[in-house]
Amino acid sequence: MVTQGDPEGIGPELLLRLGEAGALRTGDRVVADRERLEGLARALATPWAARGWEAIAPLVDDVRGGQVAALVRGVDLVLEQPGAALVTAPIDKAACKAEGFGFPGHTEYLAHRAGVDDFAMLMIGPRLRVVPVTIHVPLRAVPELLTPAAIVRCGKLLAHTLLRHLGLPAPRIGVLGLNPHAGERGMLGDEEQRIIEPAVAELTAWAAAESLQCSFVGPLAADSAFVTHLEGGLDGLLAMYHDQGLGPFKLLHMRDGVNMTLGLPFTRTSPDHGTARDIAGRGVADPSSMLAAVALARGHVP
Repeated sequence: MVTQGDPEGIGPELLLRLGEAGALRTGDRVVADRERLEGLARALATPWAARGWEAIAPLVDDVRGGQVAALVRGVDLVLEQPGAALVTAPIDKAACKAEGFGFPGHTEYLAHRAGVDDFAMLMIGPRLRVVPVTIHVPLRAVPELLTPAAIVRCGKLLAHTLLRHLGLPAPRIGVLGLNPHAGERGMLGDEEQRIIEPAVAELTAWAAAESLQCSFVGPLAADSAFVTHLEGGLDGLLAMYHDQGLGPFKLLHMRDGVNMTLGLPFTRTSPDHGTARDIAGRGVADPSSMLAAVALARGHVP
């Protein structure tokens, strides 16, 4: 199942790109405003847009009412079909709120619909894998929301994903500090000592008790841990807040990275970029991340 995302953004254009690239198959569903999508294909007036519309037209599940209606319908379809996967084009969070959407993003809504409390957002690319412990919250709220339990929950989800879904035999997971230099032994903050170190110890004990071949190290200085991960010394990272993890990730994987929700009873992926309203409708959007999201949803690990 593929949802259109923000109809004012590049989501509809990415759908046409998927069709043109042959990334969709018989049995897939494209949840979108059919009339608007067909109109975009005509307006672009390019061979690829025409081919894209021809390919996806039979797959379109017509929905009106904007990005929230498309998302709701897409989740309905996935929940009705065990084994199905969901790929979501980017949404505009402010516009969703204006439509009455009561969640800060896709991730929280999907967890609500699936009825799960343990979930996380994994940013995955060919070279980096990052899970932020806190997601769509103001930076000032992070120290209050950062608890050993939250870190342990995300660490377990990442470990299971690396072991079972990505097939890594003995993953080594780095846990970042919150403060510069991982707190400099308390001089720059004590969250590392009070919160993060106990979480790393609990994760280490959990892995041993479960006989899992994975390890956790940290708290690590965030300004160097990404280099260690990039060079192969780590197989994944737990970041303490959104931009701590996603800033470095997108610097490297803006075009081929994928957002994958962990903890759901179905696979959900999304491109790692936003709606790009400033270039929408011009036929210049790069479909690489959307194509990678579809590939990962089908089980092709980058």
